[in-house]
Amino acid sequence: MLNKVERMYEQPPYAAFPRSEYAHRIRRIQEEMAAAQIDVMVMWDEINIRYFTGFLSNHWPPVTVCPAVLLVAVDKPPVMVVPDFFQGVVEGYTFIEDIRSHHHPHVTAHLRDLPRLVGEVAKELIGGSKGRVGIEGGLTGGMTIPRPINDIDTFRASLPDVEFVYAADQIWNARMIKSLLEVEAIKIACEADVKAYHDLVANFEWGWTEKDVGIFLRQQLLEYADECKPCLCMASRREVFMADIPAWDEGIPLMPGDRLVVEPLPEVKGYWGSSGRTFHMGPAPEEELRKQEVLDRGRAVAAEVTKPGITTGEIMDAINQTLQDGGLECSLDQGGHGVGLCGQEPPAIALGEKFVVQEGLVLAVECWLFETSDQGHHRVYGGEDYVYVTEGGCDLFPVFPTDITCLGA
Repeated sequence: MLNKVERMYEQPPYAAFPRSEYAHRIRRIQEEMAAAQIDVMVMWDEINIRYFTGFLSNHWPPVTVCPAVLLVAVDKPPVMVVPDFFQGVVEGYTFIEDIRSHHHPHVTAHLRDLPRLVGEVAKELIGGSKGRVGIEGGLTGGMTIPRPINDIDTFRASLPDVEFVYAADQIWNARMIKSLLEVEAIKIACEADVKAYHDLVANFEWGWTEKDVGIFLRQQLLEYADECKPCLCMASRREVFMADIPAWDEGIPLMPGDRLVVEPLPEVKGYWGSSGRTFHMGPAPEEELRKQEVLDRGRAVAAEVTKPGITTGEIMDAINQTLQDGGLECSLDQGGHGVGLCGQEPPAIALGEKFVVQEGLVLAVECWLFETSDQGHHRVYGGEDYVYVTEGGCDLFPVFPTDITCLGA
């Protein structure tokens, strides 16, 4: 059963953002819902709930209990359903007034009944049994409901007369446009990357392995940011080319003439920063420098052309043309993506994409070249930076200098 409980604390002492920001985010999603004729939006996903309310818990991903469900009506205040022992978490982090407490949430029968109870709350907010209910699904961004299929079946069965609507587009439309508070968090996270890179250049020693670099960067980032994902790190002497992996494997050496690709991933208030870079181990020959300069130019051109009105496919075309002019080809069909509480969000900067860039987006712009030498070494060139789309163009977030290209030189 669910009980409606009264808040004990009027103001959340640990909220990640002020009440005005909360009101803005809820108003944005309600406007999207109204335009799509959605009566109630039901959200189960950790990141969506965190974005709209500030709710945060280490119980994600949900296995033995469901940490939270958020219901937003188009014309009523939001409702949050949580296990009874999480009432304090809701009050400590969020401005939610309507809290529904789920008793004995670890009991299997109660856990499996929760989707039906959520359906009852949805009907209450609709004001009847018929209406349009938005759920986390659709083509954009791969949004999903992180619950067992049988729970989703129970939830749908509890609302036999409603029309379910895939509402990922509406959610992303609200989340993609960043507030100034979000932009500031991303900026601080990017600054953490830049500081950690400078620390790496200053402290690198021959004898370090790929794993040593990854651990060093992560330790430094934890000094400058709230949290850090395992750093993406790959040395050219790996036997197999393995993109976007953490540096956890032992014994992969870094020798003069090798290349190293790294992407530290700090978080500030949940927002990701990044400044992907590649380094030559020791002094780099002219041909290596030329390739890197072409890749850097491709990224710079992407930033130069990014402005409201251009499509993300056109940005990708500009990257490809710049690399072709330099005698190279981009090794990926993607030249970037949106950024926020997720490291990769819509829109995609990719071949043929028709998404029209809007003011307020934060985008990663990137281009990469992958090569395998005659010795079987997997050599990577390129990088990634973040930009904030303004009225007349875009502003770069803090970036690590492109003229620092070597470690141990």
